Amino acid sequence: MKIREIKIPEQFGSLYVCPVPEKSRKSEHETAHRLLQSAVRKYAEGRNIRISEENLVLDYLEYQKPYFRHYPEVYFNLSHCAGLAVCMLSEHECGVDAEAVREVRPGVVRRVFSPEEQILLQESAEPDRLFTRIWTLKEAYVKAVGRGIGYPMQEVCFSFEADAVVCSQKDAEFCQISYEDYTISVCILHSGVQP
Repeated sequence: MKIREIKIPEQFGSLYVCPVPEKSRKSEHETAHRLLQSAVRKYAEGRNIRISEENLVLDYLEYQKPYFRHYPEVYFNLSHCAGLAVCMLSEHECGVDAEAVREVRPGVVRRVFSPEEQILLQESAEPDRLFTRIWTLKEAYVKAVGRGIGYPMQEVCFSFEADAVVCSQKDAEFCQISYEDYTISVCILHSGVQP
């Protein structure tokens, strides 16, 4: 497995990616979990955290967000899409989402984009790219809070100032990366915020 660490601002933690050889949901899922096993070792080594392989046991929170039973201080999140698996590790509750640029899906826009985001999309010279950017940010946030797509996504509103991501939710910080043909969005919750 070819793992690559992607540089992100230090406060977010570490971000790792690897290609998914087969384009199937099963292969993507399996690759993401193998990536997690390798990435957590690299992350722990870089921070002098002692991790025992046999203690890397996953448990699940109320909405099925996974965590390490024996290492609750090591937060992580996974994402996978056609051709790519992504793993984020952090000292903070975190979320990550990755997608190749997708065509605007009007039904999704109506259901999950705020009125302000819908206007941004209508005015965009690159609506497909902007749709993907906003969608991955929303996914990263709801994964960080541990609720997934059941969260009322219209309540989370994004805009952009130069390269900075601006969000209506003040409990979180975001970073967005372009990697090859993918948009990767990462989110950390500020300390003290419980999902």
